[in-house]
Amino acid sequence: MSRPHILVTEKLGPKGLEYLRQYADVDAHDLLPPDELPALMDQYDAVIIRSAHRLTRELLQGHNRLKVVARAGAGVDNVDLEAATEFGIAVINAPGANAIAAAEHTFGLLLAVIRNIVAGDAHVRSGGWDRAAFLGQELYEKRLGIIGLGRVGRQVSRIAHGFRMPVSAYDPFLSADIFEAHDVRQFTRLEDLVAESDILTIHTPKSGPHLDEALLRRLPKGAIVMNVARGGLIDEEALARLLDEGHLAGAGIDVFSHEPPDLNWPLMKRAHVVTTPHLGGSTHEAMVGVGIMTARGVLDALNNQTPPNLVNVPIPDVPEQNLKRLDRAVRILGTIFSRLNPQVASPVVLSLSRAMASSVRPWLRQAALAAFLQDRVDERVNTVNALLVAQRQGITLLVEADHQSDDDPRISLRVEGRNETEVEVSVTEADVVVKKIAGIPVNIPWPERALVTRHHDAPGVVGRVGTLVGQYGINIGQLHLGRRGPQGEALMILTLDTDPPQQLLDDVVQLPDIQEVHVFTQLF
Repeated sequence: MSRPHILVTEKLGPKGLEYLRQYADVDAHDLLPPDELPALMDQYDAVIIRSAHRLTRELLQGHNRLKVVARAGAGVDNVDLEAATEFGIAVINAPGANAIAAAEHTFGLLLAVIRNIVAGDAHVRSGGWDRAAFLGQELYEKRLGIIGLGRVGRQVSRIAHGFRMPVSAYDPFLSADIFEAHDVRQFTRLEDLVAESDILTIHTPKSGPHLDEALLRRLPKGAIVMNVARGGLIDEEALARLLDEGHLAGAGIDVFSHEPPDLNWPLMKRAHVVTTPHLGGSTHEAMVGVGIMTARGVLDALNNQTPPNLVNVPIPDVPEQNLKRLDRAVRILGTIFSRLNPQVASPVVLSLSRAMASSVRPWLRQAALAAFLQDRVDERVNTVNALLVAQRQGITLLVEADHQSDDDPRISLRVEGRNETEVEVSVTEADVVVKKIAGIPVNIPWPERALVTRHHDAPGVVGRVGTLVGQYGINIGQLHLGRRGPQGEALMILTLDTDPPQQLLDDVVQLPDIQEVHVFTQLF
């Protein structure tokens, strides 16, 4: 396989570029002029951006070579996710790589606000020494309210506990045990959290709640507001009014509704407001982490693997190694099932044992569809756009939990109402074991290459196939057999040391009692 060609439009950091260049040809820019990007989109397998470029529907459409786009950072507000999904383009980001940097910056800004550090610095530099004019407050026992207890929010809570601050949070997408694990009081209503926060900080994506004037007025008198998340999450004009009224004591703002902000921006000249130019994730360590995470995700996606930082697919919250094993298992399952069932008129059923966590089901559904459709359609199909392609092809996939099965993590596919079509795999820590093919029990750790026959169970079949394979100079590693019953339909699986030529397959299918033959190579 030739090396992919990747475009990096802004500084990624030397470690990220070094990682990419081990496996790909990379054209890297400190800052590619945005108007030059459209003419380049056709030339690359992947494009990596930061904040200076927007990947719109118009930019993403019509580029058959482009498989992956990445935002080297947490947010993907400047990528049209709907269009990318429609076109089967994987979208990668780097969530959490700069979480510590953003959390520490939150407290840097907060301390600057609450202790009058910026104003005090300017005062000293101008020759002043009026200590009483810059009397500050302590963080100790101030009630901290966090909107969004994700990666950054959790790091903020960790630091706050070091200051002996009681911490509360609002995040409707998390279960109670997450709050308990981080020693954070859970609020189920945003209004209630705001009303009990001496300091309020927001750490959500752009789609998070908007703090309008009504919400801001619920804050206790003298409260401080922080935004090191996304510009536009806070009504900036309302915030300025509440500061002027004295209802709020200060604000720390790193992100703005318009960047860079106009000099007449409502908060620019307010006292007790400290601003920075979107520096939350900007540390040397974070840049290294973002670069490496982005590079790994892009290369995994280009190699048809499922990276944990894939945005436009419902990636389950499982350890990365578990995800890789599941990815391999579902690829094997879907490909075998598709090859053995070329004509599918009824719905296909994806069956999961009770040992499979419910959180993996949305992703498994799309991954199974992608593997099933891969060889059946002419257009690009992958986990990203599998649901859309299946809909266009008129294919329905049903998902069921098989509570009758044992505790092994097993996955199977079958045509609804036809158990004789079922293919089943078991996912172990060591390997992916195929347990059924065409409804016939087998037990084989799936190899890199396999020749599979469906045949009539009769004397001499195994010997004739083995002899023919040997005549082509191909060594058989292992032989596995399965059957429905004596003299009925049977399976033979040969693990081969080298890829068989097409002529061998043509010769095998001509042997007596052979019904069909398939070869599977490098499914993972």
